[in-house]
Order: sequence, then C-alpha cells, then structure tokens
Amino acid sequence: MHSNLYRKATRRSGALAIVVGASLILGGCGGAPEVTLPTDKEESAALCYGATLALAQEQEGTKAISLDQASHALHFVLLGASLNGVGEPTKVNQIGARGKELQHKFVTEKNAAGYTAPCAKAFPETQAGTFKELPADNPDTRMMCYTLSTALLQIFAQSKIAPDPRAEAYVKLNNQLDQSTLAELQAKGDINPAELAGRAMRGLAQAVHLGPPTDVMKACGDRYPKS
Repeated sequence: MHSNLYRKATRRSGALAIVVGASLILGGCGGAPEVTLPTDKEESAALCYGATLALAQEQEGTKAISLDQASHALHFVLLGASLNGVGEPTKVNQIGARGKELQHKFVTEKNAAGYTAPCAKAFPETQAGTFKELPADNPDTRMMCYTLSTALLQIFAQSKIAPDPRAEAYVKLNNQLDQSTLAELQAKGDINPAELAGRAMRGLAQAVHLGPPTDVMKACGDRYPKS
C-alpha cells in the first residue's frame, strides 16, 4: 500500500494519464534562528521543501516518512512550480531536485527548523485549515482532482513513504476519474492533446493553491467516487 501501490496506479492509468501525467516525477521545532528566504520564489520553494524533508527525516530517523509529511513537503514544490497559474512539470522536477540537494545540507548543518516559520509565511497555502471547499462540480474541477491525484501518485512512487490507508483511496479516485473524464471527452469528440495538457496543468495549479494536498484529495474523494 505504499510505493508499489503508487506504481501500480501509474501503470494502470490510461490515455488521459499519458497526456496529463508526463514528466510529473520527482525523483518547526527547537531554537534555531529564523532565516530570510530569497525573493526568488522557486528557490524559496526548494529551500522549504528541503528543510521540511530534513525535519521529517530528523523526526523519523531511518523509518519511512508519513504520507502527511511527504505531502506537506511536496506542497512547496508544487506551489513553486505553479507561480503563473500553470503547474509546470519541468519546474516540478527542477525544484524537487534542488530541494533534495538542500535537504542533505540541512541534515548536515542541523538548521532546518529555522525555515519553518518563514516557509509558512511565504507559502500560507501549506498551513492546516487553509482549505475550505472544492469549486463547483464541472469538467475543470474533475480535471483538477484527477491531475492532483496523478501528480501525487507519480511523485510518491519515487519516494520512501510509510504505508497509509489513504493511498488506496487515491488510487481508486485516480482510476475512476481517468475513466470518467476520458469517456466524457470521447463522447464530445473533444480530445485535443495540447488543450488537454493545458487544462491539466491549470488544474494542478488551482488544486495546490486551495490548501494542503491531503485536504484537497479528501474533498475530491468524498465527492467523486460516488458519481
């Protein structure tokens, strides 16, 4: 129910996932003084990602980090890659790779805790309680939920994450939306790969600005598997 499950879901995704999911792969506490983040939001996102992962690693030791810890850290990456209202896969990769490099530096220097408050201020969408509700049900909202689930499953497949019962729900949601959204597009004769990719990337940006991904995913799961 962890990396193998995420990989299985990725393999099962159909034609829609090929367009939507391509390239979306990514390889505070204490008395640490707060830092000032750079004005470059992408670099700030990488710093916050690396620091958050370093703190999670410090808390868990050699154990796998939790889905919540991984999702919280990843949220910084997705926000940094969605600054212009479009979730850009290449920037997800770049920010994620940069953050991984910084993670090792934070672990060595033991100064990750100083980034907790500045990162919360710079990226308020990452904080608990910020998510309110999904937009009204329409094709773009369904695409938003599908794209977020695709991104999370693909990225989590490359990570060491502890088993979590929500993983199965994410897989179920992803498969259901893959089938229903593709059927809807086929019925309309409306499958334009470039336009579809644009909708998906706008949906990803919209999703990550609503609040923590786990909260958005819960709302998507509560709404759509019943349809």
